Amino acid sequence: MKNIVSVVLCCLVFAGSAHGASSPEYSQLSGFLNKLNGLSAQFVQHTFDGKGVVLQTQKGQMKLKFPNMFRWQSTEPYEQLLVSNGKTLWQFDQDLEQVTIQKLDQRLSATPALLLSGSHENIAKEYDVYAETLQDEHHFVLIPKSKDVLFDRLRFEFIKNGTLNRMVIKDETGQKTIIRLLASQYESGLSAKEFEFEVPEGIDVIQSE
Repeated sequence: MKNIVSVVLCCLVFAGSAHGASSPEYSQLSGFLNKLNGLSAQFVQHTFDGKGVVLQTQKGQMKLKFPNMFRWQSTEPYEQLLVSNGKTLWQFDQDLEQVTIQKLDQRLSATPALLLSGSHENIAKEYDVYAETLQDEHHFVLIPKSKDVLFDRLRFEFIKNGTLNRMVIKDETGQKTIIRLLASQYESGLSAKEFEFEVPEGIDVIQSE
């Protein structure tokens, strides 16, 4: 999963301070996230090491639907698929002819895809939220209160019309991932069937706890 939804972000100093669920920062972020129920987009994802050297570039498509449904498909340079119907998580690696199936639990909710499609109330409980407005863009940084999370900082960047433009994630090793969304479309009518996965014939199945 980590090589599909990577972990990354540049160190930045923000003028705002951490706030909870009643703060203007959280309320503003929640307002933007509420619009993402039914989102489809293409993405380009670049992963860098701690020295800024490009480790990997991936391209693909993603879809989100509340609650906790997402489809994150990498098509280049190799095909991988991460799918959740809100209860089960499938990770399909076509090259390895292998699919890993596991229950979608609280530990996995630290991934960006689930933060976008899940309950926004948990964000205020589990993250300090910082906000910054740059020209016509609205940026939010989430810093985990717990150390048992896949990333140190997650940055959401929304452009003027409220469209999510980029996610920037940094982990404890200094590795950074920048995910840019392209051709975003809000589709409230996305079918729940799009977030199910049927294991192809001949594929090895790994049941993970």
